[in-house]
Amino acid sequence: MAFATVAEVKERVAFDEINEMAEVKVADLIERAERWIRIFAGRNFAEETDPITLGDLRRAVVLLVEYLWFQDQPDMKEEAFDNVQSEKIGSYSYTKNAKPGESTGVAELDQILYSLRPSAALKPLFFSTFGAGGGTR
Repeated sequence: MAFATVAEVKERVAFDEINEMAEVKVADLIERAERWIRIFAGRNFAEETDPITLGDLRRAVVLLVEYLWFQDQPDMKEEAFDNVQSEKIGSYSYTKNAKPGESTGVAELDQILYSLRPSAALKPLFFSTFGAGGGTR
């Protein structure tokens, strides 16, 4: 299941450069974004039907497409190795994180990504029911 189509992404991105890209290149960015979401959330969302979650997935793809496009720019690749901690272009801002892989630095995107992870409240129940001692309570 695709979280967003090329048309949906092109309609919602903030960068004209992405909107003007060939559809195949936008599709590649979408694929990368969806893979990122699945890995980060630890879920594949194949059976997802909740309209709020589906909307969050679509918005996360749009934001990640922008993020990935921005990171792929030659200037950003050079700056990845310097000490710049934040960057702002128009309404888009990016802040380097202290722990790679834990956040993107884009507040709205990070909030959506963390909300897509399984609830921490379920973990104690799971481990108390199916813990190392075996059996159920």
